[in-house]
Amino acid sequence: MDNNLLKKAADILGVSEDSITAMDNDIREGMAEVLAGADISDDKTGEEIYEKLDSLWQKGSVYIGLEEVAKTTGIPYNTLRSLDTDTQQNIVYEYMMDSSQVERFYNLTNDALAVIELDKVAELVSVPVSRLKKLPQETKERICGMYAMEYDEDDTNAGLIDSIREMIADE
Repeated sequence: MDNNLLKKAADILGVSEDSITAMDNDIREGMAEVLAGADISDDKTGEEIYEKLDSLWQKGSVYIGLEEVAKTTGIPYNTLRSLDTDTQQNIVYEYMMDSSQVERFYNLTNDALAVIELDKVAELVSVPVSRLKKLPQETKERICGMYAMEYDEDDTNAGLIDSIREMIADE
């Protein structure tokens, strides 16, 4: 990201250039893409650009927090980055509240990893992921475990689909 775009993003967001410079390269590149050739002259376009930049800035801020969590807990940064956004935000928030709760961060990470394929399951069984997320953690883990062990790319997976739908219906 060139310095002019960096300054422009900082000005639009009302943050320091240093706060953007501290972010991952992919966040800075995303901001550059948003600003490349953007015409902020009309209010609607300006709002859209602000929202996109703000979303990237928030995501980048969470990633900075995750780096600190990784250093303190020993949980690999790449593992934390692979988690869903809600879990990442929750871990960073709880870390900021009390960084000594290392076991809690491991539990949050493990719980999220146990259901990391929930999106794929939702697509397979044609059920909204929001509905699956409402299921008890144990059920989500059983469903994702079954999916991980039995899903076959070269098969219709009819039996797996029926089994998962049955588990969902039982809840």
